[in-house]
Amino acid sequence: MEVNAMTTSTAQVATKRNTSGTLGKDDFLKLLVAQLQNQDPLKPMEDREFIAQTAQFTSLEQMQNMAQTAQMQQNMALLGKEVKAEVIKDNGSSELVYGKVTSVRQSGTEFYLTLSDGSTVKSTEVKTVLGEDGLYQEAMSLVGHQVNVREYDANYLATGQTHQALITKAGVENGVVKLLTSNGATLELREIASVVPEEMGV
Repeated sequence: MEVNAMTTSTAQVATKRNTSGTLGKDDFLKLLVAQLQNQDPLKPMEDREFIAQTAQFTSLEQMQNMAQTAQMQQNMALLGKEVKAEVIKDNGSSELVYGKVTSVRQSGTEFYLTLSDGSTVKSTEVKTVLGEDGLYQEAMSLVGHQVNVREYDANYLATGQTHQALITKAGVENGVVKLLTSNGATLELREIASVVPEEMGV
């Protein structure tokens, strides 16, 4: 019965922690502690078994630390680069964000990138790294499409509102990629919130 109690307790720990299908170091440690607490006093865990499980835990921790270090290096490599990100909002819709990466920070297992306009995106939301040619090609891909354009207040802070515009031309002005709309307005890529699906365009 004591063996069954150990099995049940171990399973409960795994059920509580392992919701992603991947066993992390915290899950592994809890399972090991549960085994020690619920082992059969008449058949205690042998030294070699304990050492083997401890070694597995240490190896798992080292691999996870190496993976996080590699992720940080990858994200630090984005500093100073223009990126295109797709942010999923609370209502399920997506929004495009363009900008130059100015800083990188880590919170838990997530990495966040701060862009030149002050906005923040998760590193997992970055879809493309855009060089100078990439910025122009991205702008050219919008020609002939209806887009949702962000609206800004007097301090050039996004109001959360958008309006639609038809992009008719793309070019470079003083080293900055510009978009021309059908009503004569000039836009920058960072002002584009999303591309309107063709069936919804006006």
